[in-house]
Formats: sequence, structure tokens, C-alpha cells
Amino acid sequence: MAPLSILLVEDDEIDAMNLLRAIKKSQVEIGEVKICKYAEDALLTLDSWVPGCVFLDYQLPKTSGLELLKKIKEMVPQLPVIVLTSQGDERIAVEMMKAGATDYYPKSEINAEKLTKAFHTLGQMLEVEKGREDARQELAEKEEFINKIALLSPNIIYVIDIEKWTNIFHNKQIWKILGYSEDDIVTDSKNELKKIINNQDQLTFRRHYHYMRHYVKDEDVIEKEFRLKHKDGSEVWIITREVPFKRNEQGTVQEVLGTAIDITSRKQAEQELIQAKRDAEEATRIKSDFLSTMSHEIRTPMNGIIGFTDILLNSDFKGQDKEYLKMIKNSADNLLVILNDILDFSKIEAGKFGLESFQFDLKEKLDVLIRTFEVRAREKSINLLFECADDVPQILLGDAYRLNQILINLVGNAIKFTENGFVKIAVQLEKDHGTNVDLKIDVSDSGIGISEDKLNDIFESFSQAHHNNATKYFGGTGLGLSITRKITELMNGTISAKSKLGEGATFSVVLNFGKGGMSLEEEAQAPENLSLKGFRILAADDVPANQMILKHLLNRWEAAFTICGNGGEVLTSLHEDGDYDLILMDIQMPVMDGITAMKIIRSQFPKYAHIPVIAFTADTFAENAPELESCHFNDFVTKPFKADELIRVISRHLALNVTARAVAVS
Repeated sequence: MAPLSILLVEDDEIDAMNLLRAIKKSQVEIGEVKICKYAEDALLTLDSWVPGCVFLDYQLPKTSGLELLKKIKEMVPQLPVIVLTSQGDERIAVEMMKAGATDYYPKSEINAEKLTKAFHTLGQMLEVEKGREDARQELAEKEEFINKIALLSPNIIYVIDIEKWTNIFHNKQIWKILGYSEDDIVTDSKNELKKIINNQDQLTFRRHYHYMRHYVKDEDVIEKEFRLKHKDGSEVWIITREVPFKRNEQGTVQEVLGTAIDITSRKQAEQELIQAKRDAEEATRIKSDFLSTMSHEIRTPMNGIIGFTDILLNSDFKGQDKEYLKMIKNSADNLLVILNDILDFSKIEAGKFGLESFQFDLKEKLDVLIRTFEVRAREKSINLLFECADDVPQILLGDAYRLNQILINLVGNAIKFTENGFVKIAVQLEKDHGTNVDLKIDVSDSGIGISEDKLNDIFESFSQAHHNNATKYFGGTGLGLSITRKITELMNGTISAKSKLGEGATFSVVLNFGKGGMSLEEEAQAPENLSLKGFRILAADDVPANQMILKHLLNRWEAAFTICGNGGEVLTSLHEDGDYDLILMDIQMPVMDGITAMKIIRSQFPKYAHIPVIAFTADTFAENAPELESCHFNDFVTKPFKADELIRVISRHLALNVTARAVAVS
């Protein structure tokens, strides 16, 4: 305990000396002691110094000890004051104690022992009072801290009575967010909520707090989004996080404590993203519609050009005329490659690029690929080399068409950018997983090569390693490698390139295929040996050139057939001409299109409920169109088509249909 400082207010010097003597003899460490004879002196002293206690004579000149006591208590309320009197008087003692005196002693009874006890009591009182003062100070600091948090927090903090629909507490942030100044705010707890809640969310607001009142547990934190009304009339979005704060006697939530943040900018960004998504989808739809239309319009005459050129090349033309036909065929094929690149790229972008899975003979497919490029390689005096490791499985399961597309792009590029030397295709087993394998296919060349700084760019859309010069000299769309990479990725494979300028290039593709069975009789059958003899085919196409090509091919394949110009004629033929084994249906035709005709056949011709119908279209996007999915076409052949592709598709579905009929009869 610190030394006790004392102020003695006593006008009698002898009494003062006696008291000082007793104080010194007490068993308490005494600090500074000051003596004042008059009340005015005592009050002046207390202005600049506060002792540990005051001894106050009840009888003082000019004023009473009671009046001085009251003034001391006004100045220092917690200061202990011991009153001294010349004689014991219970009435005086009561008055002084009521006024705030700590104790009362007649002067004649004061001694060291009594003072020791009194000082110990004072010390305990001071310790208790100090503890109380410290607690009051700590509480005040905490209250100030909490008030600062509540008032200065960037978040809205509030307590509302959801039983009486009144606002109990909120910080200033809500008014700042809503655009109100201090002068605008009029406290009206009953109408504040109605004033700030957006009219469109009033019902949502009521339903939310009905749920809070009756169904929320004390530990639950409930989040909800609301719209508030800004001063200028605009919408302000907030997200609230609320907990039950007080329940009524029935246990229903009465008050809710919540915090909220302004999410208006986030909501606006969400709306902008939604609108941007809609705009992008609309742009994609317009682009798809345009490409679909252009595909049909370009491919329809291309079908005639390629078809009739193939027919003429198989006739008796010789010499210069045959060379002209080859040039026409080559030009048409080049144009078709460019068209296919653009359409494949658009399909991939639109997410409509499908993959198939069927058994195929890898070495046969690669053999056909080599034969396809041999003529071009020979024309440029390039050695076209091929290696396939012995441990590579021959029969695989996967999409051979897409594999062929990848290799055509890579081998075609290698030959295009090689003026002399070689182009080599090497196939090796990267990893055997048991039921499936990873194959690595390298396409290497001794061509112009690619500078290392361009290797990262060559797989980008409309990009060529040599930019404008390459495009002008070598031709192409700049889409081939981009499409190749995208197809490879769709097949869960990888593609990479190694090259140096002037030293050739190597493109490596790793793809996973399943291991196939050993029976591929249907696939192995050569197209030229296939025959449709004994089958009746109904074909619909409105373009005369296409009709002529179909007649020529169906005659060659020994099929019985009927050619129609629109869907209406198809329905008439089904009514009048008896049984058909397969229908080739063009999609876009005058009078009645193929989709309408197909829906009528499937719904009104039970006899033809299971007949194979192959969609015959120049629109490369038709296969994934929603309106075609409900028609249940069995397959799609895209114009311009190759004769061997068409005969394969027809033969496959006729064989399946014959098998299905046999099973049904048995």
C-alpha cells in the first residue's frame, strides 16, 4: 500500500498537534500531511492536490464542517473524509454521515490504535474503490470501443424488433449508403423500415422475418439479399447476415441482430455479365445461322461439281481433257478443305463437335493415308516414309475419322512446307494400359522449319509460322493446326512441336485408344465390292444435279430406287409404291422440308416406324440442331459427299435393319 497522504482542516493548533502525534504513532506509513485552518484554504488546496483522506473539524471559523464536507464531496466525490468533534454528538454524526463522511470521532477518543484501525479500513475502502474505478474505466473504454466499431464500421450494423416492426439500433453507415446526410435523418423508428425497403421487396422482407421469428435457432446465421431505396430513388442491393438477438416469453424471436454490406456494384456486374452472356449467345446463334446457311448454299453446288467431276473422271476422257478434269477436281477439293476448316473451327467453338467410338484397323487407315499423299509427295520429289512399331495393336477402338483428320492436317502441312528431302510418319506404343493404349505419332519433315519464338503461336487460330508470306506462298486458312490441337484436346490427347528455322519440324501427337476385337469384316469390305442389289431406296433432294448424281450411284450399286423432289413427294411414294428399305432425306427442300416429312413418317406411318432414315444435307450444323434431334434420324451424310462414304453408311444401316427384322420375326 502506498504512503497515506492527509489533509487536516483544524483551526485549533493544540488539537492539530495532538492529532499529528497520534497519526505518527499509528502503524501506517504516512506520506505528505497538509494543515489548513480555514475552509477556503482547504478548498484551494484540493484544487491542486488530492490527499488519501481528509480529517475535518466540525466546528470551523466562518462556516461549519458540514458545509465544507458538502463542498469537498462536490469537488472529489470519492475522497474519504473523517469528521472530528469536541464532544460526542449522535445528531452531528448522523448529519455528517448523510453528507458523505466516512467516519466520525470525538477528539478526546483519538489515539494511535484507533487511527491504525481507521487507516486500515480506509486502505481497504480505497482498494475497493480503486477496483471499482478501474472496472468503471474499463467498462467505459469497452463501451467507447464498441461504439467506435458500430459507428465507424464500413458495414451496416443494426438491431430491429420484428414483432413490432421497429428499428432499435443502427449505425450511420446505412444512411451514408442510401445517400442521406445528417440533416436529412429524422428519427422515426416505426416508419424507418418501410421508408428504406424497396417496394418490390416488401413481401420478401415480411416473409424473411416470418421465417426468422418461427423457424430459426439461436446458433443459426441467416443470409438474405434485399433491395433498399436510395434517396435519389435508385436501387441499392444489400446482403444481410442475421442472428436471433432476443426472444419473447413464448420463445419466438422478437429482436434480430444483423450486419449488412452494399453489393450494388456486384449486382450490376452480375447483370452486365448476364447481358454479355446473352449478347454472346445471340452473336453465336447469328454466326451459327449464317454458317449453317452458307454451308448449305456453298456445299450444294460443290456437291454437283465434285460428283460430276468424279463421274467424268471414271469415263473415257483422255489426254488434255482428263488433265483439265483433274485440275477441276483438285481445285474443288482445295476449296472444300478451306470450307471444312472454317466449319470445323466454328463447330468446335460452338461445342457441337462430336466424337464417335468404333473399331478400326489402324494400319489400313494409315495405308490409305499414305496412298492419299503419295501423288502430292511424288510431284514435289519428296520421299514419303512410314514406320509403325511391331508392338502397336492393329485393331483399335476410337474415332478413326478424327484421327484421320489430325494426320491429314499434319502430313498435308509437312508436304506443303517441304520443297525437297522427306516427310516421315512414325507410330509407336507410348504406354500399354491393358484395355487401352497411348499411341505416339510423329510427323517429321526436312522442310523450311519454324523459328523457336513462333512455336508457341502456331496452334493459334488464323496463325501461320511465316504469317503473310506463308499465306501468300503456301495458301491455307491458318486454321489447320488450331483445329488439330482442339480435336486432339477433345480426344484427351496432347500435341507438341519441335523445330528450328531451316531444319525441318517434328509434330508429335499422343492419343489414347481402346484395344479392339479381331473381326472387322464389315469395315474391311472394300466400297467398290459393296452392292445394294435387292434393296429399295427412297431418296429426296430438290437439286437436279444432286438427283442425277444419286441416280448414277444407285444404278452403279444395283439398287432399286425412287427419286423425289420434296417431302410431299416422299409421303406420296410411301403411300403408293409399296415397301422401301431405307430413305435418304434432304433437310432443306421446297413445298415440304425433310424435317416435316420425317415427323409425319414417324407418327403416321407405323409400317415405317423402324425404317432407317439418313439425313442428307449440305448443312454441317444440322446434326446437332435441336429440331432434328426429335426426328430420330438414324444417321447423317453431309454434302458434298464421297461415294464410298455414302455406300458405307447405307450398307451399315441396311445390314442392321435386316438383322433387326430377323430378330423380330423369330
